Amino acid sequence: MTTSAIPNDPLVKRLETVRHLIGSGKLSEAAERLQGVAKSAPGDPRVYLVGMHLAEAAGNSQKALDAARRAVQLTPQWPVAVTELALLLARQNQFPEAIKYAQQAVQLDGDNPEVIGRVIDIAHRAQHAELAIEWLAHAVVLVPSDMKIRLDLARDLRFTGKFDESIAFYDSVLQQVPAQPEALLGRAQTRVAMGRRELALADTDALLALDATNEEYQYWHTLAQGGTPSRQPVTMVRDLYEAMAGTYDQHVVAGLKYKLPRDVAARIRALYPESLNVLDLGSGTGLLGVCLGRIQGALIGVEISPKMVEQAARHNVYDRFHTVDLLDALQETPEGLYDVITALDVFIYVGELGAAIPNALRVLKTGGHFMFSCETAAPEEADLVLRPNQRYAHKASHVEALCRAAGFQDVTLEAMPLRYENNEPVPGFLVIARKPA
Repeated sequence: MTTSAIPNDPLVKRLETVRHLIGSGKLSEAAERLQGVAKSAPGDPRVYLVGMHLAEAAGNSQKALDAARRAVQLTPQWPVAVTELALLLARQNQFPEAIKYAQQAVQLDGDNPEVIGRVIDIAHRAQHAELAIEWLAHAVVLVPSDMKIRLDLARDLRFTGKFDESIAFYDSVLQQVPAQPEALLGRAQTRVAMGRRELALADTDALLALDATNEEYQYWHTLAQGGTPSRQPVTMVRDLYEAMAGTYDQHVVAGLKYKLPRDVAARIRALYPESLNVLDLGSGTGLLGVCLGRIQGALIGVEISPKMVEQAARHNVYDRFHTVDLLDALQETPEGLYDVITALDVFIYVGELGAAIPNALRVLKTGGHFMFSCETAAPEEADLVLRPNQRYAHKASHVEALCRAAGFQDVTLEAMPLRYENNEPVPGFLVIARKPA
């Protein structure tokens, strides 16, 4: 069944009413209305697609999937049903099957800009860069006037190291709109990655002329000058984690073999077998909390990304969250409140630790522990190094010196792989530092 084969009948209006009720959160009324529609139009795939959205809104992922599959079974050649199933599978992180149906949707209606737009979203969710670039390139042909498509394609080409192609698309946008901020920033980032700092500096100068107070523009301006910014702007970190919140756990635990929360939770349990208060800086999706489980005391999360907090809250192990920058949280927290403060895979975005470490000491109770990880800078490198992937590495000896200068005792550093990228270990170290009695 093609899109045009579905008649424009009164059923459409009734289903739109059900959709509106779902959007308004009136799920019981929506279910009752949908049941009536189903009786009058048995076997109509549109009913099943609305049923999919209703089940998803009610939190019944399996029922939503069953409804979407039934719609496709009824009309396997209808690209709308195939695309909706693919999107649902992607939202449920079932990416191989989502990609399969996305490819099927492209075969059925690949010259439809709406279909292409949706499958691009699926490819991004699945972190399938090759397909995302292929479909974005097709979208550019379909809708050559759409600037956002060209910007998205330029970004994906940059992320995959296809710098010359990326520059070409950023140039095409800037020919159309010479001061387009996203294109200027993307081209500056690409030129920094290519080592063309003088050209990048021209772009960051143009960006600062637009907004001299923008911290992200200042950050890239420093890089273009050959400097090392002391930290990443909060907006950059927040946007990064907002984009990956839905797939973060699967990506880092299964894909990157990230085990640090499990290891640190075991150490915390060994040190504090009974009650304790924990401040989890950069709590993310709550992996440390999941590994700790419910504790006798308080487990407080600090996370800049609201979408990451939403994921963490589902585990129901944190007592509350503060959606603020972790350095601000440390500075504003009264002294002597926590037995343990953790910062796992967080300081790779913070950079300079001269403020964080003394504030952690102040916030800890006497005898409390600060546990945090860093990526390793080699002995011949600077104390603080910004890698090409925009993550900071710290020299272990410098971090130990900062801890001791702040007043920590029993400072131990344990070298370990923090995660695996491209099947290669990322060298790092875990610091456990105790506040003296």
